[in-house]
Formats: sequence, C-alpha cells, structure tokens
Amino acid sequence: MSKKTGLGKGLSALIPDSLNTQEAYSLEQSKLEQDALKKPGSELRQVPLADIERNPYQPRTVFDDEKLTELTASIQEVGVLQPILLREQNGRYELIAGERRWLAARRAGLSSMPAVVRKIQDIESLEHAIIENLHREDLNPIDEAVAYHRLMDEFNMTQQQVSEKVGRSRPAIANSLRLLNLSSDIQRLIMDGSLSAGHARCLVGLTDRKIQEKLTTRIVSEALSVRQLESIITEIQETTDYRDKEKVIFGTSFKEASHLEVEKILSERFSTKVSVVSRGKKGRIVIEFADADDLKRIFSILE
Repeated sequence: MSKKTGLGKGLSALIPDSLNTQEAYSLEQSKLEQDALKKPGSELRQVPLADIERNPYQPRTVFDDEKLTELTASIQEVGVLQPILLREQNGRYELIAGERRWLAARRAGLSSMPAVVRKIQDIESLEHAIIENLHREDLNPIDEAVAYHRLMDEFNMTQQQVSEKVGRSRPAIANSLRLLNLSSDIQRLIMDGSLSAGHARCLVGLTDRKIQEKLTTRIVSEALSVRQLESIITEIQETTDYRDKEKVIFGTSFKEASHLEVEKILSERFSTKVSVVSRGKKGRIVIEFADADDLKRIFSILE
C-alpha cells in the first residue's frame, strides 16, 4: 500500500529510505559509541573488514535476519554512516560494539569501514557488549542471562555488582540467571522466540523437569498465553496425585465428555471461556473475564 503524500512532506521526503533505515540504527547506538571519540587515546580509522574479529564477549548469538538484510541494503546504497567501536588485539582488531553494522557491511561486499579504535580491557569489553545490546532491548532472555553469568564467572562479580554495572535491579539479575536452570531444549525455544520471557519465568518455578518439558510441548502446540500457563501451573501445584497432574498438564484431552459438554454450554451462556477442573470427586468451575466491565456483565447473568 502506498504512503499518503502531500505538500507538507518536509525534509524526510527528500531522504532515501536507505538513509532512514541507517538513521534508525544510529539512534540505537549506545552511549559508549557516541562518546567513544571523546575518550583519551581514541582514534577514527578506516579499517579493513578482513582485520576485524568478533568479540568473544558478545552476548548476542541470534540476529534478526530481516533487519540485517534491511541494513545491508542501506549500506549498499549510502555506505556506513556510523563507525563501529574496536580495540587492537594481537595485531588485529576486535569488535566492541556495532556487530550488526559489521555483519551487514560484510554482506554488502565492503572491503573496509569506519571505526573508532580504543584501548579497552577485557572487563570493559564484556561490559560494553552487554550494555550495547541491553540498550537495544531485543537481546533474547537466554543470551542476556548468559551475559550476566559470564560477568559473575569470569570476573568474579556478585549479583549486586552486576546490577550496578548494567543498571538493572538485583532481583531482575537473579530472575534472569534462573532461566539457565531450564533444559537446553527449552532454552533454544526461548532463543528462537517460540517461548516468551513470561513463559520462561513460569516454567522455571517448576522443580520437575518432566513437567517442564511436557508443559513446553503444550505451550508451543496450543500457543498458550502466559496467563493460561500460570493457571495450569497453579492447578498442578494444588494437585498431589501425579496422575491428576498429568491430566492438568495435557488439558482437555483427558477430560470426561460430560465435562466438555458442560464447558461448551457455560461458555456459550457467558460468552467467554469456562473451564471445568476436577480432582477426584471434587472440582471447580473457572469463568474467565477480560476486564471489570466484562466481570459486571457476567455477574448480571448470574443474578
């Protein structure tokens, strides 16, 4: 669909889309890049791409290919607008910040690109790489947790020290690190976006690995929301018999036909999802509502 145009298009109408694309990435630059040239010993150079190596402390392992393709196209048209940040290491250059620009420049077929070269210690290198990615807010939860763990493991930092370094609360750091207790299979699903951070936080509260795995399968296959998952986990924690836990885990496939019929009738009656949950001879009926007004509507039907 074409964009609406008019007399008041302004300066942006004269700027190529490729330039706007890189401008968006420029706005994402962390403060360390923006201030790099102000630091003593910093130098702006045109560096051959073949002499640049990936930062071993880079926390990000997954890049959005669509965004990388957009950035590549922009660089092919107008070049690299913002320099990356490097440090000299054993006669070569090591990336500190700007890996997406470096990858896109390689895809675009450039032989060199502008870079700010600084003297930076290992601890600063990891700190800068983490902070750069945290500022972009799209670092996946597992990569973020691994980065915090590396700060603690390789540089003997406490959770409180990590908190102060990256500007996150200590409880937030602790909750992030807990995700590393999940199985490698679940972690991969979090990294590729099949499971959200909210799903992950719910699952990590379960101590039984088998239950975690089975619930994960259901989350992916049924596209369960975090709220639905929380409800299921509450049911599991309230259930003592393992066979009953299995019924809760797998949901309606284990429900009696009579319960399914009741759910259908009540859902139609209240125009919302209604669940019948049984444990032995006992059970409960759960009527969901969207907001306060929806709750009033349901209550008026009950009256």
